[in-house]
Amino acid sequence: MKKGLVLVMVSGIMVVITILAVAALNLMTVESRTAEHKIRRTRAYFAAQAGVVDRFEALRRNLVAMPTVGNPRILNNLPNGNINGYTVRTVIVTRGDNTVVGGINYACPAAAPSPSCIFATVEYQ
Repeated sequence: MKKGLVLVMVSGIMVVITILAVAALNLMTVESRTAEHKIRRTRAYFAAQAGVVDRFEALRRNLVAMPTVGNPRILNNLPNGNINGYTVRTVIVTRGDNTVVGGINYACPAAAPSPSCIFATVEYQ
């Protein structure tokens, strides 16, 4: 009788340990995916920031013409290619104007402190 009881107790403990191990593995997988997504999002953010800085520099050097009302400058490729493996689209819109590019509305408010607004978008998954 005691040998059978020990077998049942050991089997029950093994089931509990297995369930805890599976739950810990599942939690680690979810955390890993979350961390990977956060890394991609951060890289995409800084790639977009680099795109804005690049366009400011291009405007400063007169390499890109300033847009006119109703005629935004849509610049998909940066001179040096991708940034961090992301293709950055930059859009320059005049003050008080808006445009839709790729389903995204870019609106530069009429009260903007500069004559135009620079937007940068990066697609990531």
